Amino acid sequence: MTLLPEPIDPVPVTVACVHGIGECAVALSMLEAAGVSVVVHTGPFASLFLQMMTALGGMRLQVPAHQAELAIDVLAAFEPVPKARPGFFAILGIILLFVFFHVPPPDSGFFAARPVARAGRASYPLMPAPNS
Repeated sequence: MTLLPEPIDPVPVTVACVHGIGECAVALSMLEAAGVSVVVHTGPFASLFLQMMTALGGMRLQVPAHQAELAIDVLAAFEPVPKARPGFFAILGIILLFVFFHVPPPDSGFFAARPVARAGRASYPLMPAPNS
């Protein structure tokens, strides 16, 4: 008797949004250690164009719908270490960099998302039944 693999949910659920590669690695490790299957949406793009993560809204951590509750509980236990605020000259440098070179300031942070229930929809147009 062969065991069939667990069916894959057709629509993944976003449980968190991260803006840094390090924060993404920590959250990904925590979820995988808890046995949650996780996919990083826009992860490969972030490794190439990290400065675009602000425009894209960060990297979304998506899990199967049946594991969303466990993933939210695991991520709720995560308390990041607060960072020191940048000084006056660092803020001035960021503003000048944005004004002259149009480079947005780097985003950082770990933001938990509440899952939103979605209705599935067909990926193909419904064909009318043939007249018989």
